[in-house]
Amino acid sequence: MKTYADASSAVATGDTVETTIGTLTLSAKARRIVGVWCHAVAGAGLTTLENMTGIFRLSSGDLDISPAKYPLDCVGALTSGAFALNPRIFPVNIPVKGGEQIECFVTMDMAITIANKARWGLIYEGD
Repeated sequence: MKTYADASSAVATGDTVETTIGTLTLSAKARRIVGVWCHAVAGAGLTTLENMTGIFRLSSGDLDISPAKYPLDCVGALTSGAFALNPRIFPVNIPVKGGEQIECFVTMDMAITIANKARWGLIYEGD
């Protein structure tokens, strides 16, 4: 089998309210999802006193994947220019037929005064 990957656009997270950050449709080639990831990036104005933590949740009307909640990878870019991104990929084993849709939601743990955005993705095997 070959390995494929797909990712969403970057979307505003909505702070402490669960917010959808997009739906991905699996390729018709997909046979098994083997990894999921999601990260949030802080916008301008992040201070050293603000922390970004949260969760991401996957949902699908096509697949029974509940419960599917994972810790959110958070990235902060301070005004000093400090920046680090090392997305964590969670291994999963979800059989699929191809063409299914999966939606991702993000909930931040605290209200943040900046315009943070999140992006998520899937790694899957297929024909």
